[in-house]
Amino acid sequence: MERAYKFLLAGLTMGLIVAAAGTFALSSALNPQLDCKQCHEGHGSVVAPNVNVNGTILLTGDTPQDEYVVVDDIFKLKQIDIITLKQQDGVGVPSRGVPVFDFLKAHGVSDFDSLVFYADDYEMTLNRSEMTWETIFVPMEYSIRVLGPNMPVNVWAKNIRAIVVVGGDAGDSITLNGKEISYGEMLDDGMGNMVYSRKTTGYSGQDRDYQFESAFVAPGISLKDLLFKEGYVDFSKVIIKGAASEKSYSRHEILSGSFFITRDQGKIKIATSDKSRQNWMDVESIMVE
Repeated sequence: MERAYKFLLAGLTMGLIVAAAGTFALSSALNPQLDCKQCHEGHGSVVAPNVNVNGTILLTGDTPQDEYVVVDDIFKLKQIDIITLKQQDGVGVPSRGVPVFDFLKAHGVSDFDSLVFYADDYEMTLNRSEMTWETIFVPMEYSIRVLGPNMPVNVWAKNIRAIVVVGGDAGDSITLNGKEISYGEMLDDGMGNMVYSRKTTGYSGQDRDYQFESAFVAPGISLKDLLFKEGYVDFSKVIIKGAASEKSYSRHEILSGSFFITRDQGKIKIATSDKSRQNWMDVESIMVE
């Protein structure tokens, strides 16, 4: 009985070895030369025509409106094939993606000066003069990556979360002490977030009370950061004018308050953390004294 048991184990072991060898042989026959390109096709770094990408990208700045664009919808646009890195290695790497120009045109942007890409921990500015019709978006995990034949690898911004369009006539602007400044220009060197309408929601369970803090978040730039950016460091008063209202604030109020410039439904507004979206003030001009 013991001898038969040993023969059974030996037979099972040989069977597993033969099966593994057959699987390896079949895999080798189907993929005789597994290289970097083939891995990238599966994981979405360079060539990824069949990768299902989730997530959204914020398109803002000098655009008709703020949009959270579904990543998968970007790649429903016509894609092209390009060769990158050819000038560096003499051969190049094939890539396939959506031309950035076509993406912008689909969202109402035909003229601009530059694009600012904000990723997880990275920011990159791409001037219009540096772009070609082969500057493309490719899928990248849960987001997108921008690359092109004339772009070195270290500026291939990946996992992009927001795109700020700067320049052109598709966006909104205000005047700051008589100087026109667009929403895209406000966000070209850093974009922040303001938390507003914070509230606590709770309920009682069988053994305890539960409480949850929640709030909404708006993208944009704080008013004091914009003033500092434009060189207004020493001031005593700020006057904000809208279509139907005008308000004046002291230096202390501006520096200690939560005044934040954002955009809602195609209009630039001054928001504060204690007010809901419908109570934000439209802004057409800001005077600094």
